[in-house]
This record gives sequence, structure tokens and C-alpha cells, in this order.
Amino acid sequence: MGSCGDGRPRFPDLPILNPGGSVAPAPRGQREKYGALFSLGIAGLLLLIVLVGWFVHGVWTNRDLWAEVYTLHNSSRSEAERIEAADRLSRNPRLADEQKMEMSLRRDLPELARYLLAEAVSTEAVARDPRAYAMAVARSPGWPDWLRLLLARRLSYGAARGYDIPRAALDELRRHTDPMIGLWATYALAVLHQPGPDPEMAAELERAAGAPGREGELAARLLTALRAPQEERERRLDEVTLWLRSHHPQAMKIWRGWHVRDQQMARDGVR
Repeated sequence: MGSCGDGRPRFPDLPILNPGGSVAPAPRGQREKYGALFSLGIAGLLLLIVLVGWFVHGVWTNRDLWAEVYTLHNSSRSEAERIEAADRLSRNPRLADEQKMEMSLRRDLPELARYLLAEAVSTEAVARDPRAYAMAVARSPGWPDWLRLLLARRLSYGAARGYDIPRAALDELRRHTDPMIGLWATYALAVLHQPGPDPEMAAELERAAGAPGREGELAARLLTALRAPQEERERRLDEVTLWLRSHHPQAMKIWRGWHVRDQQMARDGVR
């Protein structure tokens, strides 16, 4: 160690060592730094992009559906506009049965709009959970008779298809104060019996069909459906469904002043 002219110690220069004469290593990239986490992050980002794209696509393709739902629930729109929106929604296959049922229970919607949505609930709503559906229809408090009638009639379709519908719920509906609800439940009990219709329930429909008035006519129509070949029964019940609009006391008031699309409904079916 020497010294500088100013008296400070001077250290010798140190050589720069480069082992093996190789060049300095290149800096590591992101993949080398993070290893598998880098690939996982890229995969997550791609998945997020796909999900966002799928959501945007769903919103865009269902924009007409959301527009109708908005119109139906917008109290500033006229009653006619809201009912027409419900009519279109009732025929839209992309609207699930659960959504139709939920909206049909909303008392802030026009009554005819609720009627159309309840009428459009398909038999698949029964298929998903026959017991829960039947008990809800039989025991839910506060439902108007027309709403219970429309949803109860689906049990008749389901019973004929062999769904496991509890007899207790049908017996409760058979004793309902609205005789038309009782007749639909009697029909359901008749077709629930296998093999072949229940003789006791069929005889009850026969006796009811002999009575005058709208109840007698409904019983006669249901009896005709009961005696029809199996492949024709649901079409017959569709016809009875349309008949209810102009013959059930509450339905008549709801439909008064509105045009009924009988031919359209008969062609499209209400299954």
C-alpha cells in the first residue's frame, strides 16, 4: 500500500475477474423470474377476458328481453304498453319459468300482465320439483283464485306425464272454495292413477259435468280430455286454458276490454 501526495493511503487497483472468460449473464425475463406463476397469471387473464366477453355477448343477445322486462316494471309507462311487454315476454322462450312465476306474483304489475305470465309457466316448472311446486300452489296464502287456478292446472299436465305429485296437495286443491280449481285438481287425481284413470275421480267429473253453468261446462271439457287418447290430452287442456279467459269469473274481469289471441295461442301452444 503506498501513499498519495496529500498523505492519504493509496490502495492498489483490484483486477476485475471474469471466470472462464465468459460474458456477463443476460437479465432474466418475466417467465424465468416467476416460473409457473407467470403461466398461471396469463391463463387467468385469458379466462377473465373470455368471461367478460361472454357476459357482454349475453347482454347484447338478450337486449330485447331486458327491454321488455324494463317496460313491464316501469310504472311511468301506460298500462297497455306494460301488458304488451308481458305478452311478448310470455312467448319468449329465453324467459325462465322461475322468472315468469316471480313476476306473476308481483302485485305492482298490471293484473292482465301477471295473468299472461302465470299462464305461460310451462309444465317443466312442475318437473323440476313436483312436491315443492304442488305444495306452494296448494298452500301459499294470499293468492287470488285466478293465479292459483292457472298454476294449479299445470299439475294436471304433470300428473299425466307421471310426475311424482303428492296426492295431499291435490286433495287440498280439490276442496278449494273455487270450484274450477277443484275440478282441475280432480282431473289431476284421475290421471295420476296408473294404469288408467282413477274410476272414482272420473265419476266425480261425470257428476260435475251434469251440473248447469260454467262449472258444469268446465267439468265436461276436462272429462273430454280425460277420455281422449294420451297424445291428444295436452292439446285439449290447452283449449280449456283459453276457455278459462272468458269463463272464469275473475279472469273475465281481467280480460274485459282486451283482445284474446286465441288462434295464436292455439298454434304456439302453452306447454
